[in-house]
Amino acid sequence: MTRRAGLALICVGLLLGACQRPPTATAPKVRTIVDSAADARAALVANDCARAVPHLRRALVNDSDSLFLHFNLGMCADRLGARDETILQFSWVVANAAPSSAEAQTAQRWLIEAGVLAADPNSKAKEDPTVGDSTLRGTVAWGEPGRTSAPRARQQLFLRGIPGTPTKELQYVRRSDDSGNFDFTNVAPGTYKLLDVIAGQPTWRLRVSLEPGQEVVVDLRPENAASVRDDFPDN
Repeated sequence: MTRRAGLALICVGLLLGACQRPPTATAPKVRTIVDSAADARAALVANDCARAVPHLRRALVNDSDSLFLHFNLGMCADRLGARDETILQFSWVVANAAPSSAEAQTAQRWLIEAGVLAADPNSKAKEDPTVGDSTLRGTVAWGEPGRTSAPRARQQLFLRGIPGTPTKELQYVRRSDDSGNFDFTNVAPGTYKLLDVIAGQPTWRLRVSLEPGQEVVVDLRPENAASVRDDFPDN
């Protein structure tokens, strides 16, 4: 047998041996399950709307009828200055949520104030439990201890009814102007919780009582922050 023939037989044997070996086991692919709704809730609790928005959008792909997702996406879009997104989401809320729900009332007021939705000219304020003649005004400012507080422009604020009281289902949303000033007008009289976030740890959490026709001034500053004064420590 020639040397070349011998080498050929060796190569054939190696190939046959390789073919007869059991295939190398490969690790199974692990499919990662992403819970966008849970991620969105975590971002909302952390008061991080910029992080919450993409999670809310992805969650809506699988749960397009979720009032929670549509409403919070609208709230975050408003906070981030995305007007078109806010209109889209709040319009869905008004069209699909129960008219008496806090979400529908908040979305409707925003759309009316934004000039997107016309108020019913035949409706009377006294027939709408969310409309009153009380007012809450103030200024939002923040700063380091020992330094002059600077106005917080475009700060979102919530005036929420207290459970167990006539205002329990009411909620008003406002945003401070460029000078940090805010005003809640046409508020139904009653007792409310004034805070800057509805999920997570707020900077302010104060009790406000409004009498019929009364105007109350509450300035939000480091001196009455939740870390110093929390009127609702249990919730």
